[in-house]
Amino acid sequence: MMEFSRRRLLQTGGLVGTALVTGGLAGTAFSRIASAADDPLYAAAKKEGALTLYWGSYEQQTMEAIRDAFKAKYPGIEVNLLRQASQTVYTRLRMELQSGVHECDSLGTTNMLHYTELKKIGALAPFEPVDGVHIPDAFRNLDPDKMFHVGAISLTSINYAPGKVPSPPQSWQALLEDQWQGKITTGSPAFSGDVANWVVAIRRKYGDDFLRAFGKQKPKVGQSNVDTVTDILAGERVVGSGAPFSYTLTQKAAGNPIDVVAPSDDAILNLGVTGILAKAPHPNAARLFTNFLYSTEVSMILQKNYWPTLRKDVPWAEGRSLDQLKWTRNTGDDLGPEVAEGIAKWKELVR
Repeated sequence: MMEFSRRRLLQTGGLVGTALVTGGLAGTAFSRIASAADDPLYAAAKKEGALTLYWGSYEQQTMEAIRDAFKAKYPGIEVNLLRQASQTVYTRLRMELQSGVHECDSLGTTNMLHYTELKKIGALAPFEPVDGVHIPDAFRNLDPDKMFHVGAISLTSINYAPGKVPSPPQSWQALLEDQWQGKITTGSPAFSGDVANWVVAIRRKYGDDFLRAFGKQKPKVGQSNVDTVTDILAGERVVGSGAPFSYTLTQKAAGNPIDVVAPSDDAILNLGVTGILAKAPHPNAARLFTNFLYSTEVSMILQKNYWPTLRKDVPWAEGRSLDQLKWTRNTGDDLGPEVAEGIAKWKELVR
């Protein structure tokens, strides 16, 4: 049965078409492709033939799996993926926009401030993904104008090398103990949205005294919080601060000597965000990819890689859920000044 939908018409950027209604999830590659072939948005995206993603959310392995699943479901669209630290891809995008260059279709970073800034200068295009109804209620409708949406849910925690740390720190405050001096690895708030979010949360909890004491621990400072995993597995440090809960569990499941602690004084929840550029060279492909993020296929990839899923009907790996963890999330009408001040204090006190 087919029916015209005004909402669907608007969501596909004015394309006239119909949506094929299917019963249940597609069980084979053929049925997935057949279903996709009846999507008018896919037809328009296929004519564009390409999609360019600038992405700071998720680590390389997970993001490549999402890219490959998109290409498998929607053949004929070549995907160019730039996966770097959130601030790195955002800085590149802003420089391109200032130069009148338009290469990026879809931006995904771990810093919501990127999107409020882009929205203010009219650089984002509105879009309401059909499958966004499956997003957990607490993380829906980030922007009333539909300029950006949740693209990832991350938890910042403490990771460590089990063989070298029989009794890991159980809280952020415990990282300040003398025994961890010279043994900590961390990311940088100047490059990573997750780490910037962690710094804001830490300053709210403990003030600058924490950063001052943390700096005296002589941590190794990388860029992304993923660098904490790299450093621990390389034997350069034994404890990671501001570390990625999900990626650490993925490496543990792969048999690598690393584990994670959810701090007793709260893991820090941060949202990765995604938006479509107003002058995207492949706008329909960008819309198609945004909706794809909320598909069952993507949430199954996230489950496999120990990330919180983006659908209410797909559970996390190993039965985990937010209800089982102590966590906090930075909220406020404008976190911009806090983030900027946090980065400045970090450079002063931690470096």
